[in-house]
Amino acid sequence: MPTGERSVSRRDFLKLGGASLAGATLLGVAGCGGGGGQSSGPSIGWQAIPSYSTEQNTDPGRVEYLKKAISKWEGSSKYSINARASSSDVTAAMAQLLQQASQKRAADISQVDSYIFPRFYDYVYPLDDYLGDISPDQYFPFAKEAMINNGKVMGLQFTTDVRVLYYRKDKISTPPASWDDLISTGKKMKQQGLTPYLFPAGRDEATVTTSLFPYFWAQGGELVDGSGKAAFGEGKNREAMLNSFDFIDRCVKTGVTPKRVTEFSQETDINGDASSGKTAMFLGGNWQVGLLKQIMGADKFTKQWGVAPIPSMSGSDHATTSGGWVWGIFIKDKKKQKAAVDFLKAVFVGDQGMAQWCNVGGYLPPRKPVFDVSAYKKDEYTDTFRKYLNEYAHNRPASKSYQDISTALQVAVNQVVSGDKAPKQALDTALKTVSG
Repeated sequence: MPTGERSVSRRDFLKLGGASLAGATLLGVAGCGGGGGQSSGPSIGWQAIPSYSTEQNTDPGRVEYLKKAISKWEGSSKYSINARASSSDVTAAMAQLLQQASQKRAADISQVDSYIFPRFYDYVYPLDDYLGDISPDQYFPFAKEAMINNGKVMGLQFTTDVRVLYYRKDKISTPPASWDDLISTGKKMKQQGLTPYLFPAGRDEATVTTSLFPYFWAQGGELVDGSGKAAFGEGKNREAMLNSFDFIDRCVKTGVTPKRVTEFSQETDINGDASSGKTAMFLGGNWQVGLLKQIMGADKFTKQWGVAPIPSMSGSDHATTSGGWVWGIFIKDKKKQKAAVDFLKAVFVGDQGMAQWCNVGGYLPPRKPVFDVSAYKKDEYTDTFRKYLNEYAHNRPASKSYQDISTALQVAVNQVVSGDKAPKQALDTALKTVSG
């Protein structure tokens, strides 16, 4: 998901499933039992994080769209929508929702971070009977994989994102495809007085999702085994992870990447450098296009910057990280299930709903056909992002061990970049942290 929508405390806050009700309440998570809306008629409980809700949302464009779309749907339904907002701290919100779901107290419709959605399979209800012209085959492979369990559609993803290499196309005729290419190109850019290559290396989620996992996955690496336990320290996985750390170390030691990237916790922290005219390449997310156009001016940005796959060790078999959000339906009543899916199709998941929500939020559609809907606003980079979603995208593992893995590897990348530890030492420390 776009970095701006996750709390900076994500790296060291609550483990999913381990948050106490009291702790989540202190963080302001709404406890919605589902139904029992504020109107006199029947209602459907709908819970989302603030930036996706009508409650506590500070973006007037999003609020206006949601209120109009919801009001229109309510006008043709016997149900009203009872909206609740969860915590803006995503990890806390997901921990609370998992607890609510296990106690059968989740809102009828609840928003779930896509990568952990498989952990909710036991609590959500299949939606196949209500999908109509929406097919799971319309989704990109990584999204479809998360939504389906035992052949049944268990949830509906409605946003996504992708990480890429941004490069100065006015300075670089051919973007680097391999690690060797990147080092070579970076050295040439340094000779021209540019900062060659930036990426997040602070202690936050972007450091692994953007700056590490794509290198690792492109080599065929697996973070966890079939039981969900950390596997990045074993056999070929260890080799792939050590190669990735070695490359990051090489970027710093050759002067291609400055050590100050440890100050970048999120992709958007690079925006100042990117807009300064003094940066040649950086790793970032699709959502930065709109932000950088606002900062630099659309014409200047599109003339200067191109996007390419994140370089891989071999120069082929690229990989990237994608995220997004899924709606799960937690109510047993079949009439309400159908009404809930109808609501989601109208506002978030159908062709028009997904197109308009992605427009106002700056997201990419996870359903392929929506890219061709006239209401969806494309730009010069959209078709490239679509290609990468289809060919290179991976989801983070849904295992309970993931938060420990992420935190340990964030620290390891930070240590390698800062020079506090050699790649092998940093990897071994991460392994001990996760296994200990």
